[in-house]
Amino acid sequence: MKHIKLNPPRIGGWFLRILARQEDEFSLLGDFDEEFAGIAGSKGCLRAWFWYWRHLLLSIPAFLKDFIFWGCIMFMNYLRVAWRTIKRHKGYSFINIAGFAIGMACCLLILIYVRHELSYDTYHKDTERIYRIVQDIRTQTANRVFAPISPMVAPTLKGDFPQVENSARIIPARSRLVKRGDIVFYEDRFMYADQELFDILTIPFIQGNSQEALIRPQTLVISQRMAQKYFGQANVVGKTLEINQEAYEITGVVTNSPENTHLKYDFMVSMKTLSDWNEMSNWYSTMFFTYLKVKPNVDMEEFSQQVSRLADKYVGEQLSIWGTTYHYFLQPLSSLHLHSRLRYEIEPPGNPVYIYIFSMVGLFILLIACLNFMNLSTARAANRAKEVGLRKVVGAQRPQLISQFLGESLLVVFFSLGLAMVIVKFSIPILHNLAGTLLSFNELLNPGMLFILIGGGILIGLIAGLYPAFVLSAFRPVVTLKGATTVGTRSVSLRTVLVVVQFAISVVLIIGTLLMYRQFNFLKNQYLGFEKEQKLVLPLRGGIIIQENYKTIKDLFSKHPSINGATVSSSVPGRGVSNFSIKLVGEEDDRNQSMFHLYFDDDFIPDYGIEMVAGRAFQKGTKTDFMGAFLINEAAVKALGWSHPEEALGKRLRTGHGVRVNPIIGVTKNFHYRGLQNEVEPLVMEFLPWTFRYITLSINITNLKEVLAFVESQWQATFPGHPFEHFFLDTDFDRQYRADERVGRIFGIFTLLGLFIACLGLLGLASFTAESRTKEIGIRKVCGASVAGIVVMLSKQFTKWVLLANGIAWPVAYFAMNKWLQNFAYRIKIDIVTFLLSGFLVLGIALLTVSFQSFKAALANPADSLRYE
Repeated sequence: MKHIKLNPPRIGGWFLRILARQEDEFSLLGDFDEEFAGIAGSKGCLRAWFWYWRHLLLSIPAFLKDFIFWGCIMFMNYLRVAWRTIKRHKGYSFINIAGFAIGMACCLLILIYVRHELSYDTYHKDTERIYRIVQDIRTQTANRVFAPISPMVAPTLKGDFPQVENSARIIPARSRLVKRGDIVFYEDRFMYADQELFDILTIPFIQGNSQEALIRPQTLVISQRMAQKYFGQANVVGKTLEINQEAYEITGVVTNSPENTHLKYDFMVSMKTLSDWNEMSNWYSTMFFTYLKVKPNVDMEEFSQQVSRLADKYVGEQLSIWGTTYHYFLQPLSSLHLHSRLRYEIEPPGNPVYIYIFSMVGLFILLIACLNFMNLSTARAANRAKEVGLRKVVGAQRPQLISQFLGESLLVVFFSLGLAMVIVKFSIPILHNLAGTLLSFNELLNPGMLFILIGGGILIGLIAGLYPAFVLSAFRPVVTLKGATTVGTRSVSLRTVLVVVQFAISVVLIIGTLLMYRQFNFLKNQYLGFEKEQKLVLPLRGGIIIQENYKTIKDLFSKHPSINGATVSSSVPGRGVSNFSIKLVGEEDDRNQSMFHLYFDDDFIPDYGIEMVAGRAFQKGTKTDFMGAFLINEAAVKALGWSHPEEALGKRLRTGHGVRVNPIIGVTKNFHYRGLQNEVEPLVMEFLPWTFRYITLSINITNLKEVLAFVESQWQATFPGHPFEHFFLDTDFDRQYRADERVGRIFGIFTLLGLFIACLGLLGLASFTAESRTKEIGIRKVCGASVAGIVVMLSKQFTKWVLLANGIAWPVAYFAMNKWLQNFAYRIKIDIVTFLLSGFLVLGIALLTVSFQSFKAALANPADSLRYE
């Protein structure tokens, strides 16, 4: 009979190899196999398999106990050795820990900022079902996409579409004068809102009934901070506030609006207050922001197509006559802050480009810190060669050595993480001031973030320590114990690559910082086409109307000898302008365009120094100019199809839907009534006193305090009960660049930190290089080498590395910054000077860093150097 060989279970053997210690593996597997063969021969294969698995499973607790016990012993030993290594080499340990700590702190600060930006409007209940509907007005020549739309859309959506659970409208209003007794302030976070808004957005009530707070006219819901500001308490339901000389009953108090919302509120007035306003039934109005909440499981693609041509059913015939179409589309609520840049947004949106930029900067800085650790660890490999050789002689296996070195890496990382958390804690207020956003350290303390931090620390420790661990554990005892260890050309090449990558990243960041600074400086100092200096602007807020007496008011403010002129207008450059449709009258015009409108008196053009290129400006004493004539800019001439400004003179325009028809009497040179991020768009100017909201005074700033005191006294006499407010036009206009400037400052600070970390690593590497060449330096000095010659010798290789880093960084920086500059309509040209400056700057810093160690080594006594080791 043929003998059948019975083999033990392969999977069981695999488990035994995992569980057994390396030195016991062979004997243990042999015992199991021998016993298995004996039972199989005497009692059969089934009994043998049963015995094998039974004893394997019964052995697991003992194996685990042994593994955990010895694992803990070895882990504590690794920590002890790692701590001794850190203490023995304090300089290198400081460089590694400081570099990692600063790198991690930068990453954590950027993480807090990015999480804040991405969290906008995600706190609302069922936020994935909440949308804003916006409007795209299309003509043959242009598309104009507005965030505010017609007030008729919200009720139509609720009535015509079963997919809609609720819809609501709001109108953010101009600042209002709020008064209670002697407490008087202008308030900006003011809006009219439908009652249904509280069913769509999560706005928690502290007092009042959220189901009926805004169902009556002249009712008002205020925030908790406004209740404290005007009443000193939160229990104010039933009390009244005077707003623009009208009384409103407070029907609710809500929590303060969080920072991470696009809809910041303090006062919400019932939309029923505007029920008699003729705009409430106007399909052509673009003043109402409209929100809706859809029912669960709605097919949004199909629903979006259904609402796209919503207006055609009601005003399609009239729109067809005008050659215009209205298209509506939905925006998820959580996407508004970063991904909606439409006309007349409630607040300036964020910029997703900066999210990507900061994320990359954070990763770059952390990468520099990791490269530092890898560089210094491999550079110091020769110093630990004997230690590795001795450990291998007494039985240490390579996996155990790798574990030890990875343990050292993890210990450094977690020391650094703890220090980084402390740095972040104290840096949050600084970042808040720089970013202009309220950020919280507590975002790092929630369980999810702590898990990410610990996991990230382990990952960083493994990434940074893996290569050095493999290099160090690969030394052969027979070589290292003879003292003949060299690091090898491969490690030297790797160190070269690491240093070059570090400084390439630093050069890219420095070029980015310099170009940002130049661009923002260009924006602030570029001539705008008007005189913005020495202009004191007085906003007319809180219901002040000067339609009838604007001339008298101008004369009152002009009495001071240091006030050279006064003019009134609907807005001032940098503060926004209206937009209305425009059509030529008396000749064929199928363009169906809209243009921005600015209204001012006859002193605006000369006081602002705006140049006329054709015709004339509004003139005093010319009655036909008063609500009877238009000025346009050069961009409007081009948009209306004329080649030369003179062609526009005498042509008649209709603004709005047949509201006013007047001739064009003059053409101004293009001037920047908006920031330089935008091209100068067509502008129509008119003399309409009922629109005047600003007084601009041209002043001599020699005796500024006296002028301000005079203006304030005239204000109080002319507008009693209205707080005096003012701003300077040049400062206010530059406000449009403030967000970009803040980004530039933050970018610059992180760039300096990244460069500092890179220089820390370079300092450590230079120190090691000088130390490893101590005898060589001593011999060279004995043979007559000068200090300068030795310094040059030690610095030469680092100079080559930095120059190579510049060669790699320049194309990358050019591509990245050229793409960033495309966000600006008016921008600087990227020239070679910025690249050369950054290159010399980095080279100078690197040489300064290296020279410190080079001089120290070159000045050492040769006798001491030759006795070294």
